[in-house]
Amino acid sequence: MIKAYYKNSKGEVLWLTRAPFRTVEADWFDSTWESTEEGYEKVITLDVFGKREEFIQNMEKLYKIISVDSETGKYGRLYVNDTFLPCQIYKTKKTGWKGYVYTEVELTFLAPELSWITILNKQFFPQDEPTSANGLDFPFDFPFDFANEKRGSAAFEIDHIIPSDFEMVVYGPCTNPKILINGYPYEVFTTLERGEYLIINSMEQTIIKYLLNGTTANLFDVRGYDYSVFEKIPSGMVAVNWSGGFGIDLSIFVKRREAKW
Repeated sequence: MIKAYYKNSKGEVLWLTRAPFRTVEADWFDSTWESTEEGYEKVITLDVFGKREEFIQNMEKLYKIISVDSETGKYGRLYVNDTFLPCQIYKTKKTGWKGYVYTEVELTFLAPELSWITILNKQFFPQDEPTSANGLDFPFDFPFDFANEKRGSAAFEIDHIIPSDFEMVVYGPCTNPKILINGYPYEVFTTLERGEYLIINSMEQTIIKYLLNGTTANLFDVRGYDYSVFEKIPSGMVAVNWSGGFGIDLSIFVKRREAKW
């Protein structure tokens, strides 16, 4: 069964495949969206039904959820199974009106780019003890001996064709954290206390530090300049190397033209 829903920028969810809202005609796996000056558009027809009072509540709920992003200019996410498309519902049209019990609503989705995203999550914990990387053969050279035991060494595979955007969370305590991915350095010149962390987002081109007092700091100007910290991560086998003294969460945004089955 297909799971499809829209989550606005406030985190509010509108299910598109569950009562009282159901899509009546939509090919969720169709890569054909109409190209416009603003991006890509697709019209989805939604059944809305319920007894008089329920129907009014359902229509109000529909409006409150979909109006958030169109009024603020932000993007929500259209989820189909385990993939999502950043977009917003910017236009609606009511058709097939039958009193206060049923109507059809045409929802027009607008996406800035036609890229359905699957998130590949990886966690790398602080390593007090060295780990062995024997048996891994990478088709490139590293500035260290990867075959030997190393603190802060890990490897995984991205089964995709092209490089991917990412979000990287670095946890304190640490000073001037530097992470090598296939030998490429991602570095920020800052100090993180225990309980603090920073987030690098390559799609948004942001580096935000989250402090113990609940405030945030923009670290864009203290990033490494010799190598861009927003460089996409290549597909295939990926080697991660760091000091081992701090933890890292890495989310890889694997993009494709169609939603995942």
